[in-house]
Amino acid sequence: MISRAFFVILSILNAVLCDRACYWNAECPFQLYSTKTPYDTVRGDIRDHELPNNCQAVSIWTLNRHGNRNPGSSVTESIKVIAGLKDEIIQSYEAGRGQLCAQDIENFRRWSWNETLETSASFLTGTGYEELYNIAKRLRERYPHLLQGSEDTFYLRTTNEQRTVTSSMAFVHGLTEDSNLTLTVDGPFERDDLIRPYENCDKYQQDVKTSQELQDQIDAYLSTNEYLAVQNRVQARLGITTQLSAEDIYSIYEICRFYRSWTETLQSPWCAAFTNEDLVVLEYRDDVRHYYRNGYGSWVNVNLGSTVVKNLYDNFAAVVNGTGLSWVSYFTHDTMLEMAYCALGLYKDDFVLEGNYRNPNRKWQTSNIACFSVNIVAVLNRCQESGSQTHRVQFFVNEKVSDLCPFEGCTWQEFQERYSSFSDTDLSFCSLDYRGPDLDGGAALAGLSLMTAIAQIVLITMFR
Repeated sequence: MISRAFFVILSILNAVLCDRACYWNAECPFQLYSTKTPYDTVRGDIRDHELPNNCQAVSIWTLNRHGNRNPGSSVTESIKVIAGLKDEIIQSYEAGRGQLCAQDIENFRRWSWNETLETSASFLTGTGYEELYNIAKRLRERYPHLLQGSEDTFYLRTTNEQRTVTSSMAFVHGLTEDSNLTLTVDGPFERDDLIRPYENCDKYQQDVKTSQELQDQIDAYLSTNEYLAVQNRVQARLGITTQLSAEDIYSIYEICRFYRSWTETLQSPWCAAFTNEDLVVLEYRDDVRHYYRNGYGSWVNVNLGSTVVKNLYDNFAAVVNGTGLSWVSYFTHDTMLEMAYCALGLYKDDFVLEGNYRNPNRKWQTSNIACFSVNIVAVLNRCQESGSQTHRVQFFVNEKVSDLCPFEGCTWQEFQERYSSFSDTDLSFCSLDYRGPDLDGGAALAGLSLMTAIAQIVLITMFR
């Protein structure tokens, strides 16, 4: 077996011997930057999807992540340190070291630190506002008749962060522009067990968010041959004498992906430190982190996602029974979106993601499922089929048809069979005394909430 030392030496030689590669005019630059991927990079367009035959939408339910934002305070601190390497990178190039192109260096010379990051950590950016405004605008154009109702048939709610509150304002702007409709947004609440239940869930805060397993998986990732090769390639590419640590590499990735996400060209000179192959490897770090912190890595996450699925089901059931709301929209965070995926059974691989091995064929890929402004849209349609009135439910993720239902929608009976059990959801499992399900007893139920597991067993029995 080839030793790790030999692998690292080979990677360094490859980096040193390769030709200079130019980032500024790359024909096919890599576009996927995990949770900091701009929405337009991966979205579809809800206007391109026709209604099922003989159907009309009667209710819409959306779960929205906030739009593009500034980095948080801890990330800002780390990338400001990295920004201090700018002059050394330029000087190394001038001394004949490194592999960056002249134009990439020229772009470094023009680049400057944005001091507002230090006073507006995690704030929504102008780009983020436009993302939510445009999502709502497209929904308005696709379902204009749903905006003709009275204001009491709408319900919008936000968590208590500037980035979500402002995202909700952008959404309302796009939804009501050039109309007489006036909408208000409920919240924010100091405690919100519907769209941010994990914040006050002791089981999650102690056993998941700060778990040793999560840290062990990240440490394993930073120790892989793949990541060490990226670390050595970046060191050689920049040509600097300052020795970059594994965390330094990730900080360069952070400054690259945040700054590029705000520009019209979607470029930042800091991204010149990486090849496309490097970015593929770096993307996996967030996939692992979010898998264990928010995803199928813990049954707690799956159960926390059940709170919003219950809300979805209960509202659609009420509409079918003659009450309910015509429009429901929530503005929350990627954590909640990923937990909702798990409750719904979306993006579940038949293997466990691990830090020490990157499977390129994984479904759990945060660039696609946790980008800025990521959203789930469920549409309840009233249809005429065989001379009688029926209902069908469509699901979209990022304005693309999801795997939950075919394009023509799930029948109301199918929707009930899959999701009615969520009406019994509560948060009693958040107690530290709650032991949780015995997931080791059967691989078929691994990663599923108790309610989801029961529902799937019923479906398997019915269609066997």
